[in-house]
Amino acid sequence: MKQGEKMKTYFIGGLGSNEYHALDFFNELNEPVTFLNPYHSEITSKEDLIAWFSRELHNETEVCLIAHSLGADMARFLAAQCPQVAFLILLDGGYLDLDQLMSLEDELRSTDDYFKTQTFTDIEVVISEEKKGAPYWSKNLERAVRESFKWNERDQKFELALDREKVFNLLRLRRELKASDIRLVATKVLLIVPDFPKDQDWRTQALNQVPASFEMRFIEDCGHDLYTERPNEVARMIHQWFEKSVR
Repeated sequence: MKQGEKMKTYFIGGLGSNEYHALDFFNELNEPVTFLNPYHSEITSKEDLIAWFSRELHNETEVCLIAHSLGADMARFLAAQCPQVAFLILLDGGYLDLDQLMSLEDELRSTDDYFKTQTFTDIEVVISEEKKGAPYWSKNLERAVRESFKWNERDQKFELALDREKVFNLLRLRRELKASDIRLVATKVLLIVPDFPKDQDWRTQALNQVPASFEMRFIEDCGHDLYTERPNEVARMIHQWFEKSVR
């Protein structure tokens, strides 16, 4: 990176996310962020994932990568493989060993069932229900819901705007990545997680295995989708950590 140039920031969301889910968060960060969407790409192997990410970087030499959920699992792997990732911010992801929680077969079956249930005749009803259950709402999140579905002319229904096989490919690949085992030497890492109930022993055990080199911060009274629920607080934590990390 040339002297005086600002480091570029990239973001990989969780499964089913689109850029509109992240816009309020990006606005709170108050800097340009490039949204990356691997869920519409043909990615079936580690090599495919690295090649996809390398193309997206466009010859950048040093970047900050923020990622959520499944995106965070991919991001931890990419940070280990791509020296351009100088700063990695994981949003409730990249630390769980899913093989300890659910078999791949069960996960694929559950995902397939989810695809089948996410069909609706009226998108306005979907938006209304999402709004009712959301701790935070905005026009961007409404647009995010609209963009999450596509109209199936044959069935006369809205369905998820995702390719089932591409999603399955990424879920299979995640098991191969084993993100929770990946060690990062040169990359500075921040992990932000919701302060879940203490009776979730499996999560407590996973967090206890997080490397000491990772800085960990908790957000109270927040769910898994922390950057859409608390965009301001997540952005503030990132700014505080980044200012300390670059000193």
